[in-house]
Amino acid sequence: MNKDQKMDLINPFASFNASLMNDDEIMKYWVQPQILFERQAIGVDLTGNIPVILMGGRGTGKTTLLKFMSNEVQVKKYLSEHKDGRNFFKDTPYIGVYYRFDGPSLSSFTDRHAEEVIWETLFKHYFEIVIGQKYIAMLLNLKKNKCLNFNSKSEKNIVYKAMMFIDTDYPQKEEICTLENFSKILQSMADKIFQFINEAPLQKEPEFRSRPIIPPGKLIFGMAELFIEEIPEFQRKNIVILLDEYENLLLQQQKIVNTLIKHVKQPVTFRIGARINGFRTYDTLNEGEFLMEDADYRKILFEDILLSHTEKYKNLLKEIARKRLESINMFNENNLTDIEEWLGNFDPVNEALEVVSGRKVQNHHINKYKNQKHIQEIIKELKKRNISDVEIDKLLPQLIYPKNTLIEMLNLLLLRRKYSPKEIINLFNSYIARKKNESKFEIYKDLYEKNKLALLFQLISLYSPKKKMYAGFDVFSMLTSGIIRNFLELCYQCFNIALFYEGEELLKKRRISQKYQTEGAETRAEKFYNVIDIIPKYGNNIKSLVGSLGAVFNACHMDSRLREPEVTYFCVDKSLLSEDVRKILNTAVQWSVLQQKKSMKSKSPTELLLDVYALNHILAPYFCISYRLRGRIPAFSKRDIETLIFGNDDEKRKTIRRLGRWLDIDKRQLSLFDLIEVEKGD
Repeated sequence: MNKDQKMDLINPFASFNASLMNDDEIMKYWVQPQILFERQAIGVDLTGNIPVILMGGRGTGKTTLLKFMSNEVQVKKYLSEHKDGRNFFKDTPYIGVYYRFDGPSLSSFTDRHAEEVIWETLFKHYFEIVIGQKYIAMLLNLKKNKCLNFNSKSEKNIVYKAMMFIDTDYPQKEEICTLENFSKILQSMADKIFQFINEAPLQKEPEFRSRPIIPPGKLIFGMAELFIEEIPEFQRKNIVILLDEYENLLLQQQKIVNTLIKHVKQPVTFRIGARINGFRTYDTLNEGEFLMEDADYRKILFEDILLSHTEKYKNLLKEIARKRLESINMFNENNLTDIEEWLGNFDPVNEALEVVSGRKVQNHHINKYKNQKHIQEIIKELKKRNISDVEIDKLLPQLIYPKNTLIEMLNLLLLRRKYSPKEIINLFNSYIARKKNESKFEIYKDLYEKNKLALLFQLISLYSPKKKMYAGFDVFSMLTSGIIRNFLELCYQCFNIALFYEGEELLKKRRISQKYQTEGAETRAEKFYNVIDIIPKYGNNIKSLVGSLGAVFNACHMDSRLREPEVTYFCVDKSLLSEDVRKILNTAVQWSVLQQKKSMKSKSPTELLLDVYALNHILAPYFCISYRLRGRIPAFSKRDIETLIFGNDDEKRKTIRRLGRWLDIDKRQLSLFDLIEVEKGD
């Protein structure tokens, strides 16, 4: 490998923040998520005329999707596939206009020296200006790339009529009726707004003197109608206003935009990108009127849509990774663009064998194998039943299976659950002999298949300081919790480590070791956890809760009787919580630290629906817990939640100990079928 080739061996996952990507990068790395575009699957047409709200955590792909739908990327993509832009409008049902709400700018539209009605009026005025500028930029882009048969007469008519919306005294001079000049006029109006904003704090009674003020919807809907009148190509096309980071809007500002969405006029429609709980209100400016789902808009919840189509989600991740790997010559030239090949796939049986012996086990002498820690646990359970050493020596060969340590762990679990050795041996023998016509086979098979990952955690706990591996493409997919950025970051971290330690040797191996993958996953998990406390306002509270939840869930994983496998979420009756606690939970969901799932009934049919909060699976390596949604623990009380958030260290320890050790559960013998509960989804 020469010097130039070594320089080319760089991490293909180094850049993944869509907010920082330019149009060329968006187009380069774009992969169309068929999950979202398949109308029949989700009942939403992303290019149709009904407004759509796209909700999801940071990194789910909202910004990438919205930017890809912008006219800038639309045109570039079309030109890359065709010789020129003359037929652009024949092949597209819409034109996209992208705008990202800037938090600091929006928060400046308020000041105690001026009345709220002034700021409300100014924001309406400002929003019309911004979208007007975006419209002009769109026309200039289409004109520049010859996508429009746009003559000077049409241009002058549009500019003149648009200016009449703003100022009826506008002088009718042909030389100033240009798109460029209109854009400058709008920019001058925007500059005057920010000049007022900067000076308002210095005045006792600030007054905005610049005129005219643009009425709501005048440019947003009026200019779109002008395009249809003056430009034939715009007929029967939707103009989709793509608004990103809606959560940055203040409450009153959201009411203003909500009103426009409620009373949208064709050909205009909206696509709104927002974090979960990013809508501060669904109210409009009209009292008693609010946005109603299905009547006024459709909603896409990214995490739910992505994870409800697991195979399609995995295919999406593979394609995203392929584009990244192809962008680096050394990977592309050596046909190393399959991320599943790089990561391999997780085999809990092999990992269990590695934990026990460091190598795959075929045959063991029983006397030596008895010294393994998990076999010693089996012997300990048999001795608790006053079984003699001689009888244990007879039973033990019928309870061990060195080819698969997890089966031995299942037999240990059933012993701990007070089932007789004879019952266990009968179930075990039926399974090993593959007697599929016997009910015992199905019972044991279900127990094993549904709980082998939980049994792996149990095994690892016996062989400390060995730790759980977080490796393999399927595992990385589940660690993402439906957030694409998590996947890119996981790949980035493990490639970083592998490239540092192995360099060009990595190309020969064509596989990142499970060790480096696990280190990458742990790095990502730690970084995710360490920035929780910088979440505005409630960061410290959320981090306190998450740290406590991690301890509770980890303790449940270590429960020797495995009353509930792989606990990674909790249930609570949110209506009983204080307003402060509800705000903390909502903020945790908004930042995807927690993910709210569908409400579920308690195990008692007479109890109410409970709110369900899952810990983001990306944190699994940090707390050494599962990355699936399976077992559940009793509903947390109001006091439990408040203690985990606000309690002192001693109070938290007591609550964690109680919740994690199941002290509130009786010691009755559990049914085999308690372990065969249908999975709630990964």
